[in-house]
Amino acid sequence: MKGMSEAEMAPWFEQMEQRLNISKWAFDPNRNNAMLRKGCEQLGWDYTVIKRNVLGCWNTGYCGMGCPVNAKQSMLVTTIPSALNGGATLLSRFEAVKIEHQGDKVFGIRVRARDSALKPRSDELMLKGKHYILAGGAIHTPVLMMRSKLADPMQLLGKRTLLHPTVLSGALFDEAINGHSGAPQSIYSDQFVWQNGAAGELGYKLEVPPIHPVLIASKTLGFGKSHAELMANFNQLQVVIALIRDGYHPDSPGGNVMLTEDGFKLDYPLSAGFWQAARRAFASMAELQFAAGARKVLPISEGVGYLNSWQEAKTAIANMPLAPLKTVVASAHVMGGCPMGEDKAKTMVNSMGRSHYLQNLSVMDGSIFPTSLGANPQLSIYGITARNATALAKELRPEQAAPVPETMLEAMPETMPVSAPETAT
Repeated sequence: MKGMSEAEMAPWFEQMEQRLNISKWAFDPNRNNAMLRKGCEQLGWDYTVIKRNVLGCWNTGYCGMGCPVNAKQSMLVTTIPSALNGGATLLSRFEAVKIEHQGDKVFGIRVRARDSALKPRSDELMLKGKHYILAGGAIHTPVLMMRSKLADPMQLLGKRTLLHPTVLSGALFDEAINGHSGAPQSIYSDQFVWQNGAAGELGYKLEVPPIHPVLIASKTLGFGKSHAELMANFNQLQVVIALIRDGYHPDSPGGNVMLTEDGFKLDYPLSAGFWQAARRAFASMAELQFAAGARKVLPISEGVGYLNSWQEAKTAIANMPLAPLKTVVASAHVMGGCPMGEDKAKTMVNSMGRSHYLQNLSVMDGSIFPTSLGANPQLSIYGITARNATALAKELRPEQAAPVPETMLEAMPETMPVSAPETAT
């Protein structure tokens, strides 16, 4: 890739942090995060305070369910209003169904309406523009490109879809954790992410998830009496998650997004390397939770049960069976499927997100990552998109676009450049 060194990208990350109010969380972590920090301190492990994209946060803990006070600086309250103020038109309840193209040019994107219940209608529109930007994410961008039969001579679309597959460990404390209250993620540990280098055994990042009744009820174990007992201890429950760094090792190629007769499917094989990393992660999480003062630890995998000490946990985790449908594996970070780079044999778009095959098509979302990140990808997507969108705006309307900054001294405009009204996104 070109133009994406640490020094070249630093100004873009800084500008997005300023624009979206991303800053170090200044308040004490909630008890769920505090136990992660305490365990790291007891064991001498690395940990860091997470930066959060909030403004006027009430610390309610309901970020993932829709911020009740609009403190979360999502695109809903930042970029979309800026785009509308700049002359953009927003089409609500429409989905892109086909990219119409001929030769090396896109001449329209066909979109279909959905009703108030989000069921497809027969109404269609053709969006015409000077330049077209796909931002449907690592699933829907490759699906739309494949459905539209775009050039893909190396059969790269939908391949190497990476998920940071995640395993979970619960722990019961004598004290109240009340993990549903307060900022859900404010501490993380990179102690094990790069311990063996990029090409070594799969590393993992330690975080905590949001804890709410439906999330816990659907992601934990048991049924009937055992499940009821677990939920009865809801306020004493602390949960750690380990995000496996996939996509770097030959044993971790990721998954494939494929078209089906009625839509698409994602196939993500869980390799032997993943299960080895998962076992190490379960052990690390249990050790951390006992170091933080947990009374019992519950690896979220069927057939293990509560473990009463770190010594018991070491033996049990070393021997417990791990398998699909037995071990709960979750994911929150979907990446890849339309990789970026300068080598056409390995990539679909160049380092600026421009299609190798269609002059007026760009991709600006998480699908462009050729590997996973080993980190939550939000700021990476923001920074790369800001860089590429600003360069595109300068090309399309040079008299209106802000200059592409070459140093950290050049600031982003208050409103992100929006390309000409005839440009469809």
